[in-house]
Amino acid sequence: MDDLEFRRRAYADPDDKSPEFLSASASCLSNRQFLDELKVFNHKLSKALEEPVPDALPDKLMLSHLLRQPDRETRRWQPLAVAASVAFALGFATRFITFSPQAVAEPPSVAQVAVSHVLQEIPFTHYVDEEVTLNTVNAKLRPYGTRLQSLNSLGKVYYANHCMFAGGPAAHLVIQGEHERVHVFLVPMERALRLQDRFSEDNLHGEVLSMSYNRLVVVSDRSENVSRMAEQVKASLEKSI
Repeated sequence: MDDLEFRRRAYADPDDKSPEFLSASASCLSNRQFLDELKVFNHKLSKALEEPVPDALPDKLMLSHLLRQPDRETRRWQPLAVAASVAFALGFATRFITFSPQAVAEPPSVAQVAVSHVLQEIPFTHYVDEEVTLNTVNAKLRPYGTRLQSLNSLGKVYYANHCMFAGGPAAHLVIQGEHERVHVFLVPMERALRLQDRFSEDNLHGEVLSMSYNRLVVVSDRSENVSRMAEQVKASLEKSI
């Protein structure tokens, strides 16, 4: 068996036990060294493939995918943006034109998004009780790099899920306040929003606090002390390791 045939068979099956393969390996030092190196490589490759996937990886991949999704409002304006670009190019080709500065579209305010979201879901969230456990809450918070230390420090949690907040994902909890249910949103810090520390609209009001990776948005009825609830929620959260 020549060297080329030996290497071909070694790549195909380094554990080949046929007499001619074993003879070619034993009779040639270079063949034997090549076979040993190939077996070492295969062993390292097998060990690498056995490396467990981190528990948080699926959630982080899902979050990364959602964050890359274009906002539906952006997609709606894309044809108009293309038309505007073409019109500008045609005008520039004929003569110079002085345009009046136009206002750049502003991102939505955190108050608009939060209040609208709460009002749309209130027929469901005002009555739902999913008997949420600590594990369920932390599974929803994990993609945002945050976890809850204990349900005792937060109180009754009626609902825990993901939602769309200004074109991207956010965590949404519904908890019991002193008088009414309180909506808690964890919104990634990079989300484009016009910010307000406090806001009030319709029969709702809210508070916005900054955290390590997110903004904490707390919304409830005007009878509820949202400032105290926001501080309580923030104190109950810790950075995930």
